[in-house]
Amino acid sequence: MSQSSLRVVSGLPFVREKLTQLYVARVRGDMAAFAAGFAVDGVFHLLGDPRLVPEAGPRCGRAAIQAVLESLFRNYQYIDGLLVDMIVDLNAAVVRRHVTLRSPATGAIAEFEVAEHLRLRDGEIVELVQFMDTASMAVLAGRI
Repeated sequence: MSQSSLRVVSGLPFVREKLTQLYVARVRGDMAAFAAGFAVDGVFHLLGDPRLVPEAGPRCGRAAIQAVLESLFRNYQYIDGLLVDMIVDLNAAVVRRHVTLRSPATGAIAEFEVAEHLRLRDGEIVELVQFMDTASMAVLAGRI
């Protein structure tokens, strides 16, 4: 008879695994699951000019974060992507991704490098700041 063992994952491996699962949900289009990874008072901030990309700017709270991510997912359809790198600490993380997006408005496809800085508290995202070429996003969508 074999004994079962209990494996406890804590600390950095727990944070890394949790963030990985959140990004898997985001790629699948499950923005509710991704937004649930934020603290109740969490902030998502896509840096850029909202005249070029209406989703740019800060959004506070899970409902607002889910809504803006759903809008991004709708307006810039995810074709393919790669999680290039993830550097994780207990209170912060940096994520670098490469994504291929399609604009339903123009049918055009483009590739983007995305960098995200996350502040964490008790395993939840307190703030996620996304750095992306919003001018090229506006060109892709036919806004400029």
